[in-house]
Amino acid sequence: MTITQLRYIVALDQFKSFAKAAEHCLVAQPTLSLQIQKVEQELGFDLFDRKKNPIITTKLGKEVVEQAKSTLKEADKLFEIAGQWKDEPAGNISLGIIPTVSNYLIPSIYKKLQSEFPKVNFRISELPTLTIIEKLESEEIDLGILATPLKISNIVEHQLYYEPFVVYYPKDAKEKSTSVSMKHIEKYPLLVLGEEHCFRHQSLKICNRNALAKIESGSVETLKRMVDMGIGVTLLPKLAVDKVSERIVPFQTPEPAREISLVYKKGFYKTKILNKLTNLILSVIPKEYHKKEKFKVIGVSIGQD
Repeated sequence: MTITQLRYIVALDQFKSFAKAAEHCLVAQPTLSLQIQKVEQELGFDLFDRKKNPIITTKLGKEVVEQAKSTLKEADKLFEIAGQWKDEPAGNISLGIIPTVSNYLIPSIYKKLQSEFPKVNFRISELPTLTIIEKLESEEIDLGILATPLKISNIVEHQLYYEPFVVYYPKDAKEKSTSVSMKHIEKYPLLVLGEEHCFRHQSLKICNRNALAKIESGSVETLKRMVDMGIGVTLLPKLAVDKVSERIVPFQTPEPAREISLVYKKGFYKTKILNKLTNLILSVIPKEYHKKEKFKVIGVSIGQD
């Protein structure tokens, strides 16, 4: 059996669907199905129960899948060694990133990823924090980009930068200044992201509000439009703001900020890719956000984005 066949087996176990597994592996569904059948013929038993929907991995199939994962990890190490010798990273990287970071970071680095990592196949997914952690622990993804500190024993946090929170005012707000404190915004209804977003909980911590906000949304852009209608104020991540406006006001020093990190499970070995990706990300982030000295870092509640 081949490394490619092992990747197909692991993908089918993960997605429980030939169509989704084939899409993940970037092959036609009949090709993936045929190659898995060849492995089953070679081994002499079924790896998957195709009569079930979704597909179920058989008892023996689960043992094969676990061994396949181990074999693929060792194979990836060989590609990593080859990449170090050639001074050019190679292999596959699955990256999960929280929505409130991906909306500005991915457009900024995507083309550079392609040019600086020509032999690395990046698969990027926008996911909430809890899902990223679960997928890191199950080794379904290699890296995550999210707000930290998480303080999870088997997850390593590789700090990248510190992003301040800013206040977004409605157009007709009477009280605005060059910087704000709680007294400036406490009289306005607070609009926040939905429960699955850690940015929501950080916003509530900053504003000292335990009660539910007036409106919750799954999108920063929706919150901004609601503020534009004069319904209240919201907090935004500074780097998601693409223009200068008197309606976008920073907090007084020390500015509340979130720590953004690359995270991975202990045992992650693709250090060359990690270091190069770190440098690439920092190249598009203003240098004043690289260190936390002037910021007050707001913690993260596990279970949210």
